[in-house]
Amino acid sequence: MDAYQNQMKLLIHNLLLMILEPLDVTQEEMNWAIPAHDSQSVLQLNSYPSCPNPSRAVGLASHTDSLLLTILNQCGIDGLEIFVEGLGWRRVPSVEGAFVVNVGDLLHIFSNAKFPAVTHRAMVNQSEHRISVAYFHGPSAESRVAPSSKFQKPCFKSLLVKEYLSLKYKHFFEALSLIRA
Repeated sequence: MDAYQNQMKLLIHNLLLMILEPLDVTQEEMNWAIPAHDSQSVLQLNSYPSCPNPSRAVGLASHTDSLLLTILNQCGIDGLEIFVEGLGWRRVPSVEGAFVVNVGDLLHIFSNAKFPAVTHRAMVNQSEHRISVAYFHGPSAESRVAPSSKFQKPCFKSLLVKEYLSLKYKHFFEALSLIRA
């Protein structure tokens, strides 16, 4: 597990460098998103047993991830769906050797909604037990999250990461709207 997590940390580091470069963020902001220490990282193993009637069950209800980025390994079996405005739910095919990268709420806030958080859910199927591995990454809960200083008109208020996580826990989908500037 440690080797996998170390590889995920390296991948997150490289992805955030690529994502944040076009935003022209300051070095201080880059250090916030990609800290050498004091970041939050969680590895989560998900198990979705086969279901005799998958149309009457959901593996994981629709949501957005709370932190900056999530790297998901679907382990070769489809089940992830994303919500596309105007089109509804769309399946994300599992591609051998590939990861899915979800933008979370903190990157949504930091990018001033330039990188929107992805609403997604996990579905079960009738024939196969599905396993997925999710790696969540974010800054320290004690740090502040706000739109980058490069934005002239911030869409969101500044607050502690732990305050946002508390809002998300209490108000779920309404959390982002509660911190609109």
